[in-house]
Amino acid sequence: MGIKIVFLTLLLSLNSSYAKTLIVSDVDDTVKVTDVLNKRNMVYNALFSKAEFSGMSELYREMNLPETTLYYVSGSPKFLEEKVGEFLEFNKFPQKANLILKQGLKTHTYDYKVETITNLINKTNPDKVILIGDDTEFDPEVYETISKKFPSKVESIYIRAIQDRELPKLSNIRNFFSAAEVAGLEVLKGNLKVSSLVKVAASFIKREKGSKIVIKERYCPSLGRTQIEELKQSLNEQSSIDSLEKTQQKIVDTCHRRSLLTSR
Repeated sequence: MGIKIVFLTLLLSLNSSYAKTLIVSDVDDTVKVTDVLNKRNMVYNALFSKAEFSGMSELYREMNLPETTLYYVSGSPKFLEEKVGEFLEFNKFPQKANLILKQGLKTHTYDYKVETITNLINKTNPDKVILIGDDTEFDPEVYETISKKFPSKVESIYIRAIQDRELPKLSNIRNFFSAAEVAGLEVLKGNLKVSSLVKVAASFIKREKGSKIVIKERYCPSLGRTQIEELKQSLNEQSSIDSLEKTQQKIVDTCHRRSLLTSR
């Protein structure tokens, strides 16, 4: 009996060292290039486009650890479920079955997302929550509400800078332009290894077919990202520094090319 108790205690202690994590991600303009701010482009892209933001599927695969559950909570209407599912499958996003879309067109996206994410947290009871979205609509405000409802659980909020608008005043919120920035911040938190950052940065840099780095006429940091420079100072391994430098150069080159095209 004593041996069994010791064994169970050891097993529980081993399990407790692996934090149970819930990741909740938006889809449109967070992982998928939809351009919801342009209604004409939005309708076409929602129905036909499979373009992902460069590096995002690689990032999610690296974050998809055994103790992690990932849900996609989108404000897109339920009738687009097949199209959104095809996008996730085409780009090899993990846990694509965990897709939740808005049931009614009259339901306000803010209310729907707050209620849905609240229910997910209550249902899964995770040790920590990571929220990923963008700044085109209500994600910053939704995630602010969730963070205040579950202050001990929401570890990080990442908001893609499409407009680069001001974010809520929270200590756990950061905006990002590239998937490598999120990977780097997750390395600092101990959730990812440097090797994951290198993979994500490589996926962003090579700009795979069908992937994009920036939406036309939206925020594009022509001088690069201050956050990447800060990450380079914080991460000591040379492989991570090299990956971040290449990411920074890719951003600068992409935005420089865009500025040249728009000036003609």
